[in-house]
Amino acid sequence: MKRAQSRALPYLLLAPSLVFLAAIFLLPLVQTIALSFSEGGVASLGNYRRMVSDLNFGPALRNTFLLVLVVVPIQLALALGLSVMIEKIGRGRDLVLWVWTIPLGVSDLAAGLVWLAILQDRGYLNSALHGLGLIDGPAAWLTYETPGTLFL
Repeated sequence: MKRAQSRALPYLLLAPSLVFLAAIFLLPLVQTIALSFSEGGVASLGNYRRMVSDLNFGPALRNTFLLVLVVVPIQLALALGLSVMIEKIGRGRDLVLWVWTIPLGVSDLAAGLVWLAILQDRGYLNSALHGLGLIDGPAAWLTYETPGTLFL
């Protein structure tokens, strides 16, 4: 009897966390999927027809596949190469790892706001380039007109 209780203990300890995760992630996911198939309270594929017929759908799909096919392998190769380099560092390895992990403490929202301040039409980058005389007017860094913008 005691052995059965000891086997169940880890699952009992995990149960509150799993219920919390289900409430926070799974419930909104199911609601979103259900809403995507309804139009005016009636089950319909109208939202998906409208999405596929939108002029931006093709370029968005192309850019998404381009990201997956190009950016992900590049990031994987760079990450593996850097991890091998860091593994071979002898002295100062802890300092390198400490500096390396600092960006992990910055939230994505804060990082996004910083990049927005740098790259917008009247941002720091355009101001600096204009001040140096390298550009005449603001460059549109934050547009999706070309696939290369995805790599910024």
